[in-house]
Amino acid sequence: MTLLKKDQLANNIASLIHRDTQQQNSRMDLTADEIHRFTQPGSLDFGGSEFEPADRQLISPKKKDKDDDYGWWNLPGGNYQITMNEKVSSNDSTNMLGILVPHEHARQAGIIAESRILLIEEEQQLLTLNICVPEAGCNIKENARVAALYIIEEH
Repeated sequence: MTLLKKDQLANNIASLIHRDTQQQNSRMDLTADEIHRFTQPGSLDFGGSEFEPADRQLISPKKKDKDDDYGWWNLPGGNYQITMNEKVSSNDSTNMLGILVPHEHARQAGIIAESRILLIEEEQQLLTLNICVPEAGCNIKENARVAALYIIEEH
C-alpha cells in the first residue's frame, strides 16, 4: 500500500477550487459547497429493510456585504452535513482507499466531525462530512477548507 502524493493525488480529485492552495504533500484539502441541517430522525434496523436516512434541509449562505463574492453559513450549535465541492474517483482500475478527516482548522474552530474510510471507485463520488457544531456556534465561509482527504493505493 502506498500513500499518494502531490500529482498522483490530484489526478483522482475533480472540481478543485484552487489546486495550489488545496494540494499538500500527502493530502488534498476539501472545500464546503453545501451545508444541510438534519431536521428529522432516520431509522436503523438490523436487516436494513426499515432503514431510512435522516431528513435534511439545505442552508443558504448569507453575504455580509452585497458586493461580496462569497457568503457565510452562521451555524448555531447542532448537527450538520457538509457536501464538498470536490469529487473523488479512481482514474484507473487500481484499488484505492480514501481517508476523509476534518481539516485541522475546523477542529480548532470547535467542530467535531467524523472520519471515514472510503472505497474509491472509477465513478466520481460526492464527498460529505457529518459535523457537530459546538453550542457557541461556528461561522463557515463558502469554499472554506473543512476536510482533508488522504488516498492509499493498493498494489
